[in-house]
Amino acid sequence: MKIRHLSKTYKTKYEVVHALEDVHLYLPQKGMVFIVGVSGSGKTTLMNMLSGVDIPTTGEVILGDKSLYQGAKRELFGYRNSYVGLIFQDYNLIEDLNVYDNIKLPLDFTNQKNYEVVDEVIKKVDIEAIKYSKVNEISSGQMQRVAIARALVKDSQMILADEPTGNLDSKNEKIVMDLLKDISKDRLVVVITHDEDAAIEYSDRIIEIEDGKILNDSHPMIEQVEPTPSFVEPIITLKEQFKLTFGFIRNNTARSLSVALVLLLVPFIGAIMSGYVFFDVAESYHDFQVEYGSDYLSMSEPNGDYLLYYKEEDYLDKMIYYKDSNLINRYDVSIDINPNDYAQTYFYQPEITNILIYNNTFTIQGKVPTTNTEIVVSDYVLASIKYYQGIDAITQLRIDGVMYQVVGVVKTGYEKFLNANFLNDYTRMAFEENLAVYNAVFTTEAGYQYMRNQMTSFEEIASFTIYTGGPIPITKYEEVHVSKERPIDIIRGNTILGSGYGLVSRAFLEEALEIPLYEFQGGSRVIMYCYSRAKYRISVRISGVFESDDYEVMLTDADFNTAVRKQSYSRLLIHRDDVNYDEILQTEHITNQSFVYANEMWDTAKGAKIVLIEFLIVLIIIVIAFSTLTNQMTLATEKKKIGIKYSFGIKKIPIIIPYIIELLLYIVGGFIISTLLVKVAFPLFMRTFIYTTDFDLKAFDFFYIAWSSIIGWDVLIYVLMIASLLGMILTVIRKSPIEIIKDL
Repeated sequence: MKIRHLSKTYKTKYEVVHALEDVHLYLPQKGMVFIVGVSGSGKTTLMNMLSGVDIPTTGEVILGDKSLYQGAKRELFGYRNSYVGLIFQDYNLIEDLNVYDNIKLPLDFTNQKNYEVVDEVIKKVDIEAIKYSKVNEISSGQMQRVAIARALVKDSQMILADEPTGNLDSKNEKIVMDLLKDISKDRLVVVITHDEDAAIEYSDRIIEIEDGKILNDSHPMIEQVEPTPSFVEPIITLKEQFKLTFGFIRNNTARSLSVALVLLLVPFIGAIMSGYVFFDVAESYHDFQVEYGSDYLSMSEPNGDYLLYYKEEDYLDKMIYYKDSNLINRYDVSIDINPNDYAQTYFYQPEITNILIYNNTFTIQGKVPTTNTEIVVSDYVLASIKYYQGIDAITQLRIDGVMYQVVGVVKTGYEKFLNANFLNDYTRMAFEENLAVYNAVFTTEAGYQYMRNQMTSFEEIASFTIYTGGPIPITKYEEVHVSKERPIDIIRGNTILGSGYGLVSRAFLEEALEIPLYEFQGGSRVIMYCYSRAKYRISVRISGVFESDDYEVMLTDADFNTAVRKQSYSRLLIHRDDVNYDEILQTEHITNQSFVYANEMWDTAKGAKIVLIEFLIVLIIIVIAFSTLTNQMTLATEKKKIGIKYSFGIKKIPIIIPYIIELLLYIVGGFIISTLLVKVAFPLFMRTFIYTTDFDLKAFDFFYIAWSSIIGWDVLIYVLMIASLLGMILTVIRKSPIEIIKDL
């Protein structure tokens, strides 16, 4: 080995330090050479140059025709891996591995499988009795012999020993020095020490160094011709990386368990919270509709417990706002199709209950109605008529005494419920929700107005909100039977009826209007808004009160019919595939039976949203703090192992692979287990211990944790953990080999 004009300069903030100055040396191929000097003399810097872990400022180290520092960078890795073996004062054994595995590690790093040489070296250094012991169970002298064996096993041509006996007693010091002397018979052993006595006793040559310069050389050499060695670059197989990973996990059990638990519990808890935070009632309810076959959303204007026809301004606003939607106008009707009162079945309804304004939403067989007396019926209505009347087809249908021509049939797809299990509540609700279309006749806007003027069925039951003395309503909503004829038994006031005057029952006066009978003054005006089959207004002056426990209002036929005939706008329907489905479901008043449960779940999620977002932020902060602390601790405990791998010539990226593998194992395992907990264990727990009533269970049926919530949250946590790990890795990668080894 030729060392020519070797210099190393360090620049500090205040001065330039010349650790080595123009060093010239020739080292033999074998023998025992001691480099001695006091601390700070430059002997360790020289060793770093010889070992290839630091780069000189100027000069060269040459083996044969190969310049160590002028060639390709990969030559240094091969040089450290196959040509030079390092023996450190504090042994630098890997605690994750036993004695045998520590010794054969250089072979594993070059993918060699001939371990016979390991047994030979173990025998040579006389540690057969401890070869399967853990390194923390053996003595310091034995540790140093293990370190020597590890340097020998890769057949290094040069061994550099840095203060190899500094931590040993005199007995073990002699054993180690005798062993190194014996080794030097067939290879070069360079010992860096300040022990001049050992140098005198064992050396073939002593080189004294002081202030970065060669002070004395006991046997200086002249330049000789020597063969050019070949270097073998280190290779760490994936199998070996996994082995190192599991060794790291075994020797850091508490840390490993804590990381594994964090990557299990944080995704689990966070995914559940994210599920509530990002709960999308539109997606949940749409999935329900698809699963059970509920095809339509029903909308109306709410008032207390009543589902009203829309007011004119609201109706027009919706038609304009949702102009891209196929909004279907829906009205109530009662058309008996079971005139013989045959036994009723649940599936086939005995009366038609809906009038729809025909639009291009529906597929029709036949023609579209064009006149006021033309209608279209659904295929379900035809099936119900056949069931109750035995008629296969109809051309006419009587509605409130008027005969209408049936000119077409709408295909509804009702057949999917023919063999349905109606004991299942959701199947039953889906079917009943679809009856809004299934059990319907279809007409035009003008046709409905004509039909409406002929109807008498509105005289049955009316529901009123009562306004007295101004626009503030009495917050009591009741069914009011509107009587057109009955014997009158006046108990206060008089019997005036007609032209805006009416009679009310005592119960209606005292309970609905909250006016005691004795305070009643004849002529009190009451404005009543009917919310039943249509929305209409009746303004009445109460002329008298009759005895009755029912809520009743008595009007003349003329007053009643005038009120009923007032214009009203419809309720609305949309198909579940409507372009505005999500917005309509989340903002409009939906009257589907099953939506009560979905809406309850939505209210629960909205109520907890702010608090859960705060918890998620706290979880993120905890993960950041935990990952940062954990990786800092890992770096502190793993610096030694990293330095050892550097000394073997391992490149930077392979060095950090085990830490990446470990984290990926926890991420994959944590994702699988936490997802099972979220998707299986959590719903089971909630159904078993939290939600016990039928209503609560049905509401929880609509709760779901979307894959996007699970994956989105998990990815965020994994990115934070990986980012922290990358921070640790960058701390390693940005350092030079000498900086890492100095950290030891």
